[in-house]
Amino acid sequence: MIVIHIFGTSNTGKTYLAETLCRQLASRGSVETIKHLGHHVFTLEEGKDTTVHFQSGASGSTGIDSEKSVTILRIADLNPALDAAANRGADFCIVEGFKTAPIPGVALGDVTGAEALLRDPTPEEILSNLSRFPIWTTPTRVLGNLLRNAGPEMIGALLIFDSISGEEICRVEAAARTCPGVVGTTGSLLPDPDSSSGRKQRGCLAVAGRTATAVAAALQKGAEEVG
Repeated sequence: MIVIHIFGTSNTGKTYLAETLCRQLASRGSVETIKHLGHHVFTLEEGKDTTVHFQSGASGSTGIDSEKSVTILRIADLNPALDAAANRGADFCIVEGFKTAPIPGVALGDVTGAEALLRDPTPEEILSNLSRFPIWTTPTRVLGNLLRNAGPEMIGALLIFDSISGEEICRVEAAARTCPGVVGTTGSLLPDPDSSSGRKQRGCLAVAGRTATAVAAALQKGAEEVG
């Protein structure tokens, strides 16, 4: 999932830019947005059942009608929201605000904070530079993509690494791929916005195979590669 982080001071056109990008990216894939509400706390409508459920102690409350669903969560953090968007299969996620979040993006106006990949660009400039924006993925997304490509009736599993380098994850994937009965492998580093360049970070190995035994053997061989 490509993350387009738009940040800047007030009245610099963040919402207009996000809206324009939503319209143009919708023809290329699934688009989700995350908006930082800042000091404008979202007010729940009094008396509604979902509000009552939430106020009664539910950790999450979802309302579903014939057109849409709305979920209220007690988690006020950007990273889990990005994880959820990736797990739902979004191809693009536009993040508006969060100027201190360590995710590179688009800076509007005279603002400091996150790394500026582009400053005061047009929508067209952003669309022509999508390859510069960070990719956000999760183990669930990695395994789901692998199983879809592997075909029906394949078995899949994941191995999570708490600390691994890009070179190591490549070796792990290559080792797992050699096991008999394995039809696909994907090794991926997981997003860590707070990590410095070159530092080890979390990663995962996804394996798809014809039998559970083949998948287990591949995961074991991958683990031994860095064990």
